[in-house]
Amino acid sequence: MNLPALTFRAAAQWSLLVVFTMIATVASAQDVNAGRVAYTTPLVSGMDSCSASTCHALNPLGNQNRILNAADNPGAIGQAIKTYTRMAFLKNKLSSSQFADLAAYIASPGAVTGSPSAALSPASLAFPSTVVGSSAAAQMFAIDNTGTAALVVSGVSSSNADFSVLSSCGSIAAGSSCNLSVGFTPSVAGAREATISVTHNAPAGASSLTVSGTAATPVVLLPGIEVTPVSLSFGSINVGSFSGVQLVTVTSVGTAPLVLSTLTVTGSSFVIAVGGGSCTVNAPLAVGSSCTVPVRLTPTSAGTLTATLGISHNAGASAATVSLSGTGVASPPPNLKTMIEYVYVPLNYYFITSRISDMTALAAIDGFQRTGLSFPVYAAETGDAKAISRFYFDQIAVGGSRGSHFYTLLDADKAALAALNPSNTQAPRLPHDEGIDSWAYLPVAAGVGGYCASGQMPVYRLFRGGARFPDDPNHRFTADTTTYNRAVAQGWDGEGVSFCVPAL
Repeated sequence: MNLPALTFRAAAQWSLLVVFTMIATVASAQDVNAGRVAYTTPLVSGMDSCSASTCHALNPLGNQNRILNAADNPGAIGQAIKTYTRMAFLKNKLSSSQFADLAAYIASPGAVTGSPSAALSPASLAFPSTVVGSSAAAQMFAIDNTGTAALVVSGVSSSNADFSVLSSCGSIAAGSSCNLSVGFTPSVAGAREATISVTHNAPAGASSLTVSGTAATPVVLLPGIEVTPVSLSFGSINVGSFSGVQLVTVTSVGTAPLVLSTLTVTGSSFVIAVGGGSCTVNAPLAVGSSCTVPVRLTPTSAGTLTATLGISHNAGASAATVSLSGTGVASPPPNLKTMIEYVYVPLNYYFITSRISDMTALAAIDGFQRTGLSFPVYAAETGDAKAISRFYFDQIAVGGSRGSHFYTLLDADKAALAALNPSNTQAPRLPHDEGIDSWAYLPVAAGVGGYCASGQMPVYRLFRGGARFPDDPNHRFTADTTTYNRAVAQGWDGEGVSFCVPAL
């Protein structure tokens, strides 16, 4: 309050919490002790008392904001309430005797009979949402001794065990304060509330404040599994031989690490290959990470073969499964062998071979996989069969970083390629004759629309090159018409029938 002779701060940040009710212009019966209570006790929620440090301070004799102008002058207090906007909330809040008590206390605060007085601030505490079983950051509140004698704190308590209170407060001198700490560790979900009580030697005997918080349900972390693909087809593989490795990818898709407990194959002829995969049993797989299981077909009998890959895990009671299928083909007659197709996955590069040494080498090279396609060829010269020669062009693709193979049984092709490299040296971009792979027959009619003699099966040739596949030449040979048509649809040049092999 700010009087003609008594100034209360009128700055915007300053507020009062004293309850004054009416203008007192006469000094009726004065009670210094009652005046002290009116001066130091907040009675209007959200406002400060006159004793607040931003108003007139705990001791009026300091004359902060000219408070001594109201000494023994209750009328000056009433006039200030009427004059200053920041004091308007005090109108009609005190009786005339209370104005007189205030004026008396301002004049002679030392006349107050010594006694402690307790005030808690803030009046309440609110904690943020906290997961059940965890703890929120502690919050503080203060107990202020607004009296004239030492305030002795004898105990603190909480009405709800979810809220704890810690105190090192003992004797608090007049005009001093002490901080207490409140913690929140919810035990059940939902809204939580408690009353914190502080017992002391002030007239009321105890003071309290309300604390509240919300307990959130704990997030349950669970592992999850995703397996792709859900089926694998290995095509036709000769009995006693083996397919290339195909990979099953296992991904941890839950909120907790995935642990695989067993990897098993139920059924014959399929095995989990040694090496080439990264899944390990009883080893946690981090959320978002993947590993692979390598599977191979090793036919022990001719005919349709099926099996199931089972993957037991901690993401549920049921094992994840992958269906496996393939066909065992009886070994070819002595004069026949099998031409196997491979793909080098990183470059989508296709390669065929009937050489056992090649197959052994490719099985150890990462990136090379069998496509599951094959066709029979002759192992030795037979009748009118022609030798299938294999040529290798080094440093011809991908910026000169890799080569490409070409197969032909046409004498004209062999002569033209030999003319390009008469010494048959291994030189960049020149055809190097790698010898005879096997034998096959010339078609009755070659190229698109071509066909073979009775009892023979056509092998088709595709070419990837030209404008649609810049710097990426590769020939592909296949007896499978579905594969041929699919490649043509993808942009490969379909060159039709290239040679003919026995139809088993």
